[in-house]
Amino acid sequence: MRYAVMLVAVTLVLLLSACSSQLGYRFADTLVEWKLDDYVELNEQQEQRVDTAITSLHYWHATSELPFYAEQLQQLRDQVANKQLDEANLIAVYEQVFVAWQRMLNGLRPYALELLPDLTDAQVKQLMQKLDERQQEERDELAEYDDSELVQRTRKRAEKNARSWLGQLTPLQERLIRSWVTERIPTRALWLDYNEKWQSTFQETLMIRHDTERFTSQLDMLMFEPQQLRSEQLSESIQTNQDATLSLILKLEQSLTDRQRRRVLAKLDGYIEDMRELAEHFRQQGPAN
Repeated sequence: MRYAVMLVAVTLVLLLSACSSQLGYRFADTLVEWKLDDYVELNEQQEQRVDTAITSLHYWHATSELPFYAEQLQQLRDQVANKQLDEANLIAVYEQVFVAWQRMLNGLRPYALELLPDLTDAQVKQLMQKLDERQQEERDELAEYDDSELVQRTRKRAEKNARSWLGQLTPLQERLIRSWVTERIPTRALWLDYNEKWQSTFQETLMIRHDTERFTSQLDMLMFEPQQLRSEQLSESIQTNQDATLSLILKLEQSLTDRQRRRVLAKLDGYIEDMRELAEHFRQQGPAN
């Protein structure tokens, strides 16, 4: 998702990530505007239009999408509570997440089509320079570690994520995570190659931003069919890793102790409650004028 940086596109990442914090989510529109400043300097008129777009997207997401997320999490929570989680259930969750992502992109599309053509040549240059800098930072970070170190970092990150949900891991769960790490295919370098191709195509798209028909077609491809720019190796690796992760989640769920299961359910209950309260807060507040 790192490529979703075109103006209000960063809204997607921040709105989703902020769901874990009621305070963060309520002020996500402000956080988005701060983030945009890192990429491009807008004039006063552009800032006003972007502010309107972000506020509108924020309200729509809170009142329309958060209840959907809460409903999906409730179903997942009940399956975990009743020990009914299986492969079909997890695949259904993934499919629903994909559908929600498509709705987010559809909500963003009219604003992107309106605001991106308004960028000046200098702003386009500034935006692309910032993207290139971030890409190089990723390259430099990757070059700091050899393959064994990257595997170790992946294992530690996976164990940390698992502990955040389960608490103390059992020896079996530690073995499952170690096995998953060895099964998965490292893809960071492949993703960086893909990001470079996406950014290059994005830059080409911005060069034709005043040709409405061509610009719209190209932007739609970048937003809705970016997999066209992925290498065959990356696409195959993504599928392999998704299958491995699906298997790991099922095995971890089956290995839960009673205490761990209660912890998982409590955490899911917290997310569900937060999302429902946030949705109600925004409904009562109403859309900003």
